[in-house]
Amino acid sequence: MRQRKEMRKYQSDLATFLYEHDHCFCVVRPGGGKTIAALTAAEELLRDGVIKHILVIAPKRVANKVWPDEIELWQHVTKLRYTVLTGTPTQRELELTRIAISMRDVTIVGIDLVQWLVAQLDKQPDNSPLFDLLIIDEASRLRNPTGKRAKELAKRSKKWKMIWGLSGTLRPSSAMDLFTPARVVLGDKFWGKSFYKWREGRFYPTDFHGYVWAPMPGAEERIHADLAPHTITLDDGDMPELPKLSIVYDRIDLPDDARRQYDSMESRLITGAGETVIVAATAAIATGKLAQMANGFVYDEHTKAELIHNEKINWLVDLTEEATGPTLLIYEYLQDLAIMREVVGSDLPYLGAGVSDRQATRNIEDWNAGQLPFMAMHPASGGHGLNLQDGGADMAWMAPTWSPELWEQTIARLHRSGQTRPVIVRVCVASNTVDEMKLLRVADKMTAQEAFEAYLRRRQRTRNFVAA
Repeated sequence: MRQRKEMRKYQSDLATFLYEHDHCFCVVRPGGGKTIAALTAAEELLRDGVIKHILVIAPKRVANKVWPDEIELWQHVTKLRYTVLTGTPTQRELELTRIAISMRDVTIVGIDLVQWLVAQLDKQPDNSPLFDLLIIDEASRLRNPTGKRAKELAKRSKKWKMIWGLSGTLRPSSAMDLFTPARVVLGDKFWGKSFYKWREGRFYPTDFHGYVWAPMPGAEERIHADLAPHTITLDDGDMPELPKLSIVYDRIDLPDDARRQYDSMESRLITGAGETVIVAATAAIATGKLAQMANGFVYDEHTKAELIHNEKINWLVDLTEEATGPTLLIYEYLQDLAIMREVVGSDLPYLGAGVSDRQATRNIEDWNAGQLPFMAMHPASGGHGLNLQDGGADMAWMAPTWSPELWEQTIARLHRSGQTRPVIVRVCVASNTVDEMKLLRVADKMTAQEAFEAYLRRRQRTRNFVAA
């Protein structure tokens, strides 16, 4: 069991900041120790009689695994009595009723249950200890201003005496990502209730339809200045140096038949796959179809996967045969997972849709114990908060992701504090496909519109070169 004195100085500084601020953000790179810093500050608030209860909302697997593990790991917080709300709605409601009566120290709940949770909290009196301290782990998950979870929390945020927002990537794509987390954590009086009114005063549309917005001169600086008094963040120099991170892009070329079908989809939004004709009704759907084709297949209207090429399968076969250590395999589509299970074995453990909480916990424990040569993971299921650095240092993506946040967070499952080996991330990229548009988003930090335009320019140059 780890001792309080083993906390790094910057983690103690984080805890002190949180203790002294009722409503604030703690923004530290993944693996930086936000969880134990928050637990330390919260335990001291309980000890000093400032609060009677801590409510934690976190990504589902982080709620079920990471927070309980941290409480059990550190001696100075291990005396905290905690409950993770799981099970059926009836079971959760009964447990929450018991908590309200007996008042255990910490209640932990997955962010997927927020709407259920706030409905239950509405039954509690305003002076209930359940409204003492709310900790929102990975607060960037609330960045969508039209999201139901964020709306429900924002409506009730004034009920809590204290709210802390923790995040490794608070603004993954744009400064506009900051509005809704700030409304939840800091309240309506900070920037107001209306995202659209706030946006109009700081951003301007760059297209006729108003789909893409850019910051006005000086707007981002003002936004950051507004948040600064309520936020603690650290420079990398304040934190322990991480092992070397190497990202390797393995490029494959589509075979001639697959290239013709891909180009047909790209130019006319229609392609033939096997005996099936697949029509993409919109450009957005076509982009998804193109991403599937880059991976080697395309779903028909019955979600049956039609094979297009084997290049990424061959890449995966070579990678698994040459693996020198445990490797985390990252997939995007269910068909990607099916391919992984064909190559590695049908019993390949994974984290993603269809895995029970109990099985996911067992998979994480087996991985961290070094018992799994391979484990698959979908970024949305394991991209936030999980500690996987003990199990290995190699990661392989079947394709880049569209999301800069999930890209950074997923890599940070291995490249984080506690990792003792150099981390190697391999990414399979189909040349002259939307895989390259994804890379522009996550590696070159382009906006979706910038990446789309850059991709189109590059594809045009490629076609002109071939024609010449």
